[in-house]
Amino acid sequence: MATVSAKKNMIMVAAIDFGTTYSGYAYSFKDHYNKDPTKMYINQGWVAGGTPIISYKAPTVALFDKNKKFKSFGYEAEDAYSELAEDNEHQDWYYFSRFKMRLHNEKVHREMQIQDDKGKALPAIDVFGKVIWYLKDHLMKAMKKKNNVENKDIHWIITVPAIWTDSSKQFMREAAYKADIAGSQLTIALEPEAASLYCQYLSSETLHGELFNTESTGSKYMVIDLGGGTADITVHERQSGGKLKELYKASGGAWGGTKVDEEFRKMLIRLVGGPVFDKFCHGHRGDYLHLMRQLEMKKRTIKPETSGKIRMKVPVVLAELYTEETGESTEDAIKGSPFDGKLTWRTDKMRLDSTIFKSFFKECIDKIVHHIRDLLSKPEVNGTSMLLMVGGFSESEMMQDAITNAFKNCRVIIPDEAELCVMKGAVIFGHRPIAITSRVSRYTYGVNISPPFDPSSHPESHKVTVGRRERCQNVFNPYIHEGEKIDVGKEIVRRHITLNTHQTEMLLNIYASPKKTPQFVDEPEVELLGQVTVQLPDSDELIKVEVKMIFGETELRVEANEMSANQNNKTYTSFFDFL
Repeated sequence: MATVSAKKNMIMVAAIDFGTTYSGYAYSFKDHYNKDPTKMYINQGWVAGGTPIISYKAPTVALFDKNKKFKSFGYEAEDAYSELAEDNEHQDWYYFSRFKMRLHNEKVHREMQIQDDKGKALPAIDVFGKVIWYLKDHLMKAMKKKNNVENKDIHWIITVPAIWTDSSKQFMREAAYKADIAGSQLTIALEPEAASLYCQYLSSETLHGELFNTESTGSKYMVIDLGGGTADITVHERQSGGKLKELYKASGGAWGGTKVDEEFRKMLIRLVGGPVFDKFCHGHRGDYLHLMRQLEMKKRTIKPETSGKIRMKVPVVLAELYTEETGESTEDAIKGSPFDGKLTWRTDKMRLDSTIFKSFFKECIDKIVHHIRDLLSKPEVNGTSMLLMVGGFSESEMMQDAITNAFKNCRVIIPDEAELCVMKGAVIFGHRPIAITSRVSRYTYGVNISPPFDPSSHPESHKVTVGRRERCQNVFNPYIHEGEKIDVGKEIVRRHITLNTHQTEMLLNIYASPKKTPQFVDEPEVELLGQVTVQLPDSDELIKVEVKMIFGETELRVEANEMSANQNNKTYTSFFDFL
């Protein structure tokens, strides 16, 4: 991993915002940043159905052919797959959408597979890697038309949710390696932090008229990053020089805009049944995509004061499939359902009460509001009165109204083009990564040790005899505690010695727990996070090693130095392996 100073010497920063539903990129040159940090280039020429769409991002969709070869991304992948489905030639192809959430919901490992829309699987690292490769390649082609910049000149930033685990962050890093982005050129940025940085540079005009005073040292505000997949929330305090301090550990959950889509699909499934809906989704892909794009538009435009009926054009084939399967009409499907009297559906015309459509937002709104209320009650967050809403889902007036009404004593600030705050902020973070001065640990990190057995504090179940001595096995020895405030670059040092001569590798197990003071590594809510690997030279003597772990950055780092007098204090290759 390159030093901060080495990356700062690169002439350009490029950020890839890898989202659950949409992804894009932005970049700026060092000299442009020095003149105006907000001056940057964002691609807005994504194409859907052969027609240019004024869009800064493309759907996070990847298409692979029957030979498992990557073919296309974004709108192009959606349209190509729809064409294949129309000719019933799509069965052997691989179509992946909204797969980023797999890194939030599951135990992440290097060999994990992800399933496409038909249940066929490919290695997750290849799918993520190809998406990063595509966005990188798209950017590089755009650059060649304007500037003579090579990959080696670019400091790449990839954004991830702050609530992600260390394993998920490392997975994204290794996916970037698959896209020929070297570790020396790569930095992982936390999404709400990036958005927070960007908003420091905005005027009140671009913050919906609200004054967001960047000069007021000590003021506190909450960053509510609402994306397609997650609600990712942090609390910051402004420091002198425009720097930021995290006051409470990043938190949130899977409460993004896709929850609204799920509720809409649940409604259709309750009407026509799962088998019919699956047949529609997989056999008539173009119609399904058209319906979901229409839903996205309705999600963005519905307002709290909207009344009457919401009109949607539902592909007639869905009604036809239902009639073929059951012999009934869509009117029959509605009768006796919870939507009777509130919804009409004839051929391709659906009209539903606005109250029904608004109810699709209820679950994620309730969870987000409850979580924010809980955070504001924390002593560490006391005095926070500004709520900064960023991310694509924050552009929904339903979400804005819900947050504003739930927290009337707070100022709710929503930047114009809130969906771009993370991407633009990631570029700024690449130019000045030291803007974040301290963070709060989400976990207690430590290693397992076996101290002498103490009957007054150790249970008999953990007693073992090693040689002639009684020891307590699997004791959790912490480095950093959950909730602990950590200055960026905080170093924790442990000293170790090899057990054997000619030992060329030292492995230390690293454990993590959301509990503040776990006692043992084998108790509930303690997870083997991975290992610290220290590569050593072949020696006929035992080697003393000082292992230094660096906390407080977006990723954990590790260094190892030899301590023996006759080894001249050599530095050895060392790394975390959480996969």
